[in-house]
Amino acid sequence: MRKMKKLTAYAAIAAMAISACPITSLAYGETTSKSTLIADTQGIENYQTWKEDVWTGKESADSGKIILTPGKTEKDLGLCWYSKTKGTPAVKFGKKADLSDGKVYEGKATAINRSNWKNTYLASNKVTLTGILEENTTYYYSYTDDVKASSPVWSEAKVYKTHGFDSFQTLLVGDPQVGASGSTGQGTEDDINIAVDTYNWNKTLTQAGITAPNASFILSAGDQVDYAGTDDSDTKNVRESEYAGFVYPEALRSLALATTIGNHESKGTDYQYHYNNPNTEDDLGSTRSGSDYYFSYGNTLIISLNSNNRNIAEHRELMKKALESHKDAKWKIVMFHHDIYGSGQPHSDTDGANLRIIFAPLMDEFDIDVCLTGHDHSYARTFQLIDGTAIDYGNSVALNPEGTLYIAAGSASGSKFYNLATEKQYYIAERSNIQYPTFSTLDITNEELTIRTYDYNGNKYADDFTLFKSEDKESLQSLTAKAGGVIEADYTKESYATLKNALTVMQTLLQVTDADNGLKTLSEAYDKSLDTDNPNDPINYYAYASGENAAEGTTRLKAGFSTLLDKTITTKTKLSKAQFEKAYADLNNSLKGLQKPEEPVKQTTSSSSEAKRDTTVISIEIPKDEPEAKLTLKVKQGKKTLKSSSVIKVKKGKSVKITATPSIKGKKVTFTSSNKKIAKVTSKGKITGVKASSKAVKITVKCGKVKKTFKVKVTK
Repeated sequence: MRKMKKLTAYAAIAAMAISACPITSLAYGETTSKSTLIADTQGIENYQTWKEDVWTGKESADSGKIILTPGKTEKDLGLCWYSKTKGTPAVKFGKKADLSDGKVYEGKATAINRSNWKNTYLASNKVTLTGILEENTTYYYSYTDDVKASSPVWSEAKVYKTHGFDSFQTLLVGDPQVGASGSTGQGTEDDINIAVDTYNWNKTLTQAGITAPNASFILSAGDQVDYAGTDDSDTKNVRESEYAGFVYPEALRSLALATTIGNHESKGTDYQYHYNNPNTEDDLGSTRSGSDYYFSYGNTLIISLNSNNRNIAEHRELMKKALESHKDAKWKIVMFHHDIYGSGQPHSDTDGANLRIIFAPLMDEFDIDVCLTGHDHSYARTFQLIDGTAIDYGNSVALNPEGTLYIAAGSASGSKFYNLATEKQYYIAERSNIQYPTFSTLDITNEELTIRTYDYNGNKYADDFTLFKSEDKESLQSLTAKAGGVIEADYTKESYATLKNALTVMQTLLQVTDADNGLKTLSEAYDKSLDTDNPNDPINYYAYASGENAAEGTTRLKAGFSTLLDKTITTKTKLSKAQFEKAYADLNNSLKGLQKPEEPVKQTTSSSSEAKRDTTVISIEIPKDEPEAKLTLKVKQGKKTLKSSSVIKVKKGKSVKITATPSIKGKKVTFTSSNKKIAKVTSKGKITGVKASSKAVKITVKCGKVKKTFKVKVTK
């Protein structure tokens, strides 16, 4: 009988595997066939045994398993689970396996009414542990639905391990989308879509634990489950049945999980009940499912945005608050669902491109290092991007890069695969849709952030790529803002002209877009109170354009709607590292080289001869590009220019001013006097006659290895 069940199930799987193409060997690359991976074709017997012995029955009906989530910092932890009754939830947490040292932390229960194919849950329980975690420590925890019951029932103790806080590792997964295999599931006990996706999702996380045993948490880029209906749908239990599959892996009992809201989750309320995300109190960027949030871990700030919400002002407010919470963050990572710079055929050039108008400017504005997305079920890594311009830093390492690196994760369960866009976009450095479930690791230190990607068998799936910061470099955003704010009248014509030219060169090179009216239109037309299409919005709920708003033959917004979108679709600007870095250096140096107009020293007597001496200006020009060259000395008394060999005369009690500009980068200009009792000089170059003398005093001006001397004589 059991053998017959296996054969029947195998036949069902085979029948549903529409266009599934077995792959005999893995290589980085692309496939042109769209397929759905229904099961691990290398281990169908293992799948069937698991389905009959483990999944069918209790596990397929358990949507309430506990999920750990990151807290506000690396010292905090959130916990969340469902229960069939509402009480006072609590967690017991300690360092001993028997929890004899465990401290009890109470939480809060929220009344819900959520059902899967079998069970109904009436409470979402959340407990937050604040400031108690130490690095590289093993903890144990247990939880109860009601600590105030006469005899609280505590769960079996689970293990939670912390790792390093300064240097750490995290996992990245994209679109588990449990339930998406083949046709739409019904959420029943025998739903093969949910079962197969759960099996492969579990295998992915199991392999991730082997490949990256020291991972501190997981980042999931949205669409954790598949069913996109609202809570009012007649089949609302489908999504909770899918959640039974998503929360099934045992890895989720020991690793914190940071998610973002996918388009398949945005219309239901269950997302917010399954996770205990930090910093959500302002409800910014929210839809019915939940909101933006953020947390920090060591030297890294991680921000999760709800890209189903198109109100840019709310996202900006959340990001400002996040950056304020961790001003010294070395790395800034943003995660949201839609791949605004992906390469999948269904979304990257349609709704993903439309949402590029909203979210790409935020990445530029806040100088985000890495943006993690999903949505297209295919892997893609971009070049560094600034205002839609791609900068190619090389194949493996970007040293002190500017711009944002975008990663579109593939499918973590293999529940759905898509073709890649016919034309590889100019901003794409690497892409692949080879049909295996995948995961990535992010290894983060103070100087390096490296992303590595694997399939669920542990084989490399894409090239490794590292962002390396060897210096604290001012962002281009800050640099251009400073340059744009310089007032011409405050500086010499020559130095201001140099700055203006450098800024123009940079803006021309990047093909900087003008103020984008499309961004304003999309943001203002969005109404988050609606989960249906808004007739006043140029795009629908799922960000597709239609009718007069769409480019011909597409669901992308038409040309002329957005300067940024037009640039990335038509202009397609791409620069080499050398091109960009020269323009950056010129702009940076021109800012540092700004010179103030010479200011004459105020007259203190009416004597014309004294006035000339009192307004003496000694100008030392230090070559910018040839620091080893001799200094050039110019001496002016009144309107007369003296020879550099002339002795400068200073009246006792009077002063003359030395200006030395520009200084050599990283070196200060110093001034010394050979006899301070006759003529002294300050650190700012002010020479004062102390007493009259027939002897001339030698003044030395030095910058780095370069120096210049001249003589000063103090008269009565």
